[in-house]
Amino acid sequence: MSISDFYERYWQREDGPLADHGFAMAERQQKLQAALASIPPGSAILDAGCGNGEFGVFLAQLGYWVSGVDISESAVVRARSICPAGHFEVASLEHELPFADGTFQAIWCTEVLEHLFGVHATLAHLNRVLASGGLLIITVPYHGLIKNLAIALSGFERHYNPYLSHIRFYTRKSLCMCLRHAGFTVISWGGVGRRWPFWKSHFVVARKTSPPGPRPKIIG
Repeated sequence: MSISDFYERYWQREDGPLADHGFAMAERQQKLQAALASIPPGSAILDAGCGNGEFGVFLAQLGYWVSGVDISESAVVRARSICPAGHFEVASLEHELPFADGTFQAIWCTEVLEHLFGVHATLAHLNRVLASGGLLIITVPYHGLIKNLAIALSGFERHYNPYLSHIRFYTRKSLCMCLRHAGFTVISWGGVGRRWPFWKSHFVVARKTSPPGPRPKIIG
């Protein structure tokens, strides 16, 4: 089964992505709006890994010009139906994106990076289509020492189920490293869902400060 086939099935499940991605929706929207305070309405925003378009609707309501990409055609069809004001295309974030250099003033990427093999390639592609000084706003599942210990003691098999779609697990240190190598500087760090130290996800705002560097060598 190909990656695109996997996510076609993923987005066609009635009990899957809507339940998985719908957590702390109001909190994520509130934090996203605050992070975009310096970006004027009418600016171009990319929803990278847009899923069914729920955040596209929210961004359009804030007055932004919204584009979205997702590897799943089913997800993009849903996004187009609920957010007709947006522009949505089927594309993999791990390959060249169908936009010119510097198209967007901000990129929103929520609960996506944990699903991808080519993390550096993805961040480099996002860097290319982001304007100089533009914002990359992301969420990924939170992993901190206390939460990791709790997972190891009480829910390891469930959390790291090999049949689920998460293949990357980020700490603050590892995510900062990935962003730095891809030309981004973190400007704010927080969490969403639950209370610290059991946040559901990291909530990170980073600024494009340089072109992406080379993919870092594997350390081992």
